[in-house]
Amino acid sequence: MRTVRAVDVAFAVLLTVTGVLEVALTDVPAGWPVGTAGLALIAAAAMLLRTAQPLVCLAITVALVLVAHIPQTGMTITGALMVGCLLALASVGRLCRDTVSIPSALGTVVVFVVGAAFAGRPWDVVVALIACGAAWAAGRLLRRESIRSAELRSLAAELVAQREMQALEAVRAERVRMARELHDTVAHTVSVMTLQVGGVRRRLDDHATHHAERDVLQDVENLGREAVTELQRMLGILRSPEEEASGGPARALYPQPRLADLEQLAARVCAAGVRVRLEVEGAARQLPPGLELTGYRVVQEALTNVLKHSPGAAARVHVSYAEESLELLVQDNGRTVDPAVAERKGLGLTGIRERVALYGGQVEAGRAGNGFRVRATLPFATGSDQ
Repeated sequence: MRTVRAVDVAFAVLLTVTGVLEVALTDVPAGWPVGTAGLALIAAAAMLLRTAQPLVCLAITVALVLVAHIPQTGMTITGALMVGCLLALASVGRLCRDTVSIPSALGTVVVFVVGAAFAGRPWDVVVALIACGAAWAAGRLLRRESIRSAELRSLAAELVAQREMQALEAVRAERVRMARELHDTVAHTVSVMTLQVGGVRRRLDDHATHHAERDVLQDVENLGREAVTELQRMLGILRSPEEEASGGPARALYPQPRLADLEQLAARVCAAGVRVRLEVEGAARQLPPGLELTGYRVVQEALTNVLKHSPGAAARVHVSYAEESLELLVQDNGRTVDPAVAERKGLGLTGIRERVALYGGQVEAGRAGNGFRVRATLPFATGSDQ
């Protein structure tokens, strides 16, 4: 249920003051000025119902107009009463359905026409038609804009919720992809370790005095094979439906890309239409496979964004082996799409941030001159040099 608003109180006070001053200070043609002022005061009081009960407010003001038009009452219609009636009609047009507001508007016009006929002022009919039509039309316009604003707010809220869902889905998909790739890396490493242990065990077969060592290595080899089997089962869970449908072989034994493969990546991007200059600063060092994979994926995703949002541009990839961290920089020299719009449409930066956060790193992305820059810092894990 609607309540009395501050604007309704303001209208009531304004019409009260206006009605009293109009009767007191102007030459109102009325045989009963007190009654005329009373009509204005009642119309002012009816404004308190303008929002809560618009039909009741309109009925009161229309009845007052009809009474004021009857010559036998000795009262006359005032400007305050007229304004109050039009405000009530506009409120009905704004707050009520067409099935209610249209008959109400027609009824109000009829009352004004009948009142003008009683008073013998035919020109009042024209004024009444124009005034009532304008008030009702203004109310309907406000109603339409109010409905449109509500729809836009609802649509905006829906878009925000949809974008949040897309971001969450992108994070989930990227985490699954990261888990799958890290699983592949671990499976590959364990497979190599198992093969090496098996090679050492076979060399000990010729030494009769190394039974204990050979048994230990046999146990390690068996555990390694079991671990690879379990990892391959886990890979089956992490593989996407498309990979399952294609029947592709498990990738557990395939080595994942490393930072040394960035030259090949740059060559492929160049062939796709973006000139790439690769710079390496500092001496390359041996890093954990997961960290190497993350660095490669960061550069790959950043160059993919350049291909999508700035075709034909030039990009610079700078890889720096600092004392305690790996620093990656990808910057292009011009965008055909605004970066803010591109980031809203695409979720590539979300994947970069997820990967870097996994290793406790930081990502900076934003406008740089006429282009866009992505900078990632990946701290070296303890023992990465070993």
